[in-house]
Amino acid sequence: MSSTTEKPRRRSFSGVAATSLACLALMKVVSSRNQAVPAPVELAVEGSSLERISPLGLAAEYIEIDVATVRWLWWPIILYLFWGMAFVCDEFFVKTITVISTRFSIPDDVAGATLMALGCNGPEMSLNTIAIFHPSPVGVGAVVGGEVFNVLVIIGAAVLATPDMYLPVKLVSFCFFRDVIFYLVSVGVLYWVLRDGQVSRLNSAVLLFGAVCYTLTVIFSGKIREFWNKEAKIVKAATKRFTVARFSARLGSSLLPPVEDDDSDAETQADPETIEAWSEAKHNTNPETGTVLSVRIDMHNRMMDRNHPLEPRYMFLTDDALVVSTVMDPVGDEKDFTRTSTTIAFDYDEPEQPGGHWHHGGLVNQPSLWSNLERPKEETKPGIVDVPGFREAPWEVIPLDDVLFCQWSGKDHKHFNLHVHHHDSNLGKLVTLELSSDSQEIMENWVSSVRKHLLDQRRKTTDAPPARTLGKMLGEWAHWIQFPVEFFVTLTIPDMDDPKLQHLYPLSFTMSMVWLAIFAFSVVTACDGIHADFGISEDILGFTLAAAGTSFPNVFSGMCVAKQGKTSMAVANALGANVQNVFLALAVPWFIQSWFIAHGPFPMPVQNLFIAVLECVITLMPVLIIYIAFGFSMPRWSGWVYLLTYVAYVICALGQQTTGCSTWPFGC
Repeated sequence: MSSTTEKPRRRSFSGVAATSLACLALMKVVSSRNQAVPAPVELAVEGSSLERISPLGLAAEYIEIDVATVRWLWWPIILYLFWGMAFVCDEFFVKTITVISTRFSIPDDVAGATLMALGCNGPEMSLNTIAIFHPSPVGVGAVVGGEVFNVLVIIGAAVLATPDMYLPVKLVSFCFFRDVIFYLVSVGVLYWVLRDGQVSRLNSAVLLFGAVCYTLTVIFSGKIREFWNKEAKIVKAATKRFTVARFSARLGSSLLPPVEDDDSDAETQADPETIEAWSEAKHNTNPETGTVLSVRIDMHNRMMDRNHPLEPRYMFLTDDALVVSTVMDPVGDEKDFTRTSTTIAFDYDEPEQPGGHWHHGGLVNQPSLWSNLERPKEETKPGIVDVPGFREAPWEVIPLDDVLFCQWSGKDHKHFNLHVHHHDSNLGKLVTLELSSDSQEIMENWVSSVRKHLLDQRRKTTDAPPARTLGKMLGEWAHWIQFPVEFFVTLTIPDMDDPKLQHLYPLSFTMSMVWLAIFAFSVVTACDGIHADFGISEDILGFTLAAAGTSFPNVFSGMCVAKQGKTSMAVANALGANVQNVFLALAVPWFIQSWFIAHGPFPMPVQNLFIAVLECVITLMPVLIIYIAFGFSMPRWSGWVYLLTYVAYVICALGQQTTGCSTWPFGC
């Protein structure tokens, strides 16, 4: 990184240890005498009782403290803890897993379904791992409640953030139904495991087997879909012959609508001119005339980075922008597995494709047709822009003003990163474009050209810095609050963005797990305190507070990718994360405990388990019904339906807590 360019400060949350202790210390100095101490809370574990006393109640035995007032500090403390867990996962844990995948040459689809899934479900898994040593239902509650939150809130917010050109959101039916089926299976298996209030070795092994089955299905989705389509065509042809023979005379052939194959690959067949232009661009070494490079975006979010393989994309460089085509590879393997990708979007606004057209979504910004772009200038465009296949697809413009710096990401000079300011996040977040090629010459030319254009762009900047707004000043306060977390975490975990430190990935992985364990223990302790001081059951805290706290950062990232047209990515990652929440976040800690610690079954009682599982299934129904009823798509208003359904779910959960009736509002 250039000495004149300061790397943007990371949004961090993980120095919670220091901050939490400071908040607890603040609690102890608040004055007020003779405050009643909350009664200890009894937690039944394996026939014995463990006395859970609120830290505030314990402190009140020795110092003067107004428990009724100071207890409200639990809420900002636990929010800060969730913030810290998200920071460690997004900025260190997931990046470490990416480095491990690269070093051991693990294919993208395998890494996305295994290691990246592990990173995506890091907070939930850490909560359940801590439950081994500090028994609590919060971890299970976070998983079960997180299932509902991911399906309704993340998908709902993503649909609402989708641009009009991609509405109604068209999803690939194969991938959608694959994840829905596994989601329902995982919920059913979870009920089977917990129905008797304990987890056995067989239970944990079955959960891990479910993870293996889902992983293999994701990895071989392309081949499975190809086989499925062949069988479906045979059935469809037979059904059509039967239908025509029986009803055509009665209804008339004009009344029989054609059945469209949502996952058909027919429209992905490129014309010879497009194939020829693409093949030439793959070997072009001049960035100004354009090259096909492999690219992916690192959103620094564990859910959106869960499955983001390298994609071949044509791009070229101008004086002030990087311009990227959304055309899909017409000649490579991507042609065969296009419809199992989560980065594609269905565009309804292409004038030369009246029925709509599949193409890649944006990387950083929303793509637009060439005729609607303000830049680049007409005289700077390469000839490939006029090739039919490229002319019909949208283009994405990434202004060089938004590119902070360019750096090599490997010693072989075949990979480099562009760190870009992401305006659509509304949080000033930094995202990373990872670009690669098999040709070292191509990469060296690109890096040299990008750095030259960036330097020229900096020299053109003569305007005064923008005025400090209220939002920026509040952001400075947020950075000040985050500093203790940033300091301790960054001090102890090597930065995997730095190629010189990537050989320290074992240390980075270990320290990330240590910090996640610290935060998970702190979250469980905070939930104990809220339970003792407010009387809210730990089950309700798990289903609502812990579920939303561990998943809420993913909402904003889901909205960001939706603005680029990749709503299918947000939907697929939300459903896939739900599956791995059960098959990994619960299975791994329970397998360790049942096989190596308890050496047999161990208790895991969950109150109102059947109701909780039933709510997981019921809250999926609006998503499933709307998707099927509207031709395998989701209109914008469906986002509001999903969000309102989640509000109803929370109201029911709170009503059950206050009334003590597990079937509220339907009577007891």
